[in-house]
Amino acid sequence: MGAGSVDVWMANEEDRAMNRRTLLASMAGTAAVGGCIARETDDDRAGRPTLAIASEGAGRWRIRSWQWQGGAWRPLIARARRVGAKLELSGRIAAADRAKVLARLRA
Repeated sequence: MGAGSVDVWMANEEDRAMNRRTLLASMAGTAAVGGCIARETDDDRAGRPTLAIASEGAGRWRIRSWQWQGGAWRPLIARARRVGAKLELSGRIAAADRAKVLARLRA
């Protein structure tokens, strides 16, 4: 080949067949994986932040619960304090966390 000439690679039949097989196998694998992905439900979302209960002194707690709203997890902040034998709660706690919060604070 002389100066200024361009090498042109021509795929032969075997190369084209291999590329078709690779493409079809790749597409089939992608479709299979796509069908196996777990879908989120209202009650069980992947990556749900954990419930947090922090002491703010004797008989007082700060509670951070989480609620799924508008396509994202949003924190719900509440405070609890012990008054005699009772617990007073102010603020919101997600319904899914309410029983856990009461069990931990009563323990």
